[in-house]
Amino acid sequence: MIISLLKVIALSDKRDAILEVLRSVMDITRGLAGCMGCACYEEQNNKHAILYVEQWESKEDLHRHIQSDLYHRVISAMELAVEAPEIRFLEVSNSMGMELVEALRTDLCLANSA
Repeated sequence: MIISLLKVIALSDKRDAILEVLRSVMDITRGLAGCMGCACYEEQNNKHAILYVEQWESKEDLHRHIQSDLYHRVISAMELAVEAPEIRFLEVSNSMGMELVEALRTDLCLANSA
């Protein structure tokens, strides 16, 4: 799995425009082959920070998306930012869920009862 993280800092007069672009891309991206999820968030501690997250099944899926006309809209949103955007692509080789929490909590409970 590949996770794409984009953080942009927007001036208040550009914030709505950036959110509109990213949300429109998000709605389409969710339906693309290989997309496992897509979301847009606003940071609580910094009203001007916007986080845009995509999850992809493979590098090939992500690369195809980045090369698409749709991703050009993401780039246009980045260009509206007040400072250089932060963008990271994380390759996840292992993913765990609630089973990790349950295993660790069970181990903790066993250790505390001993």
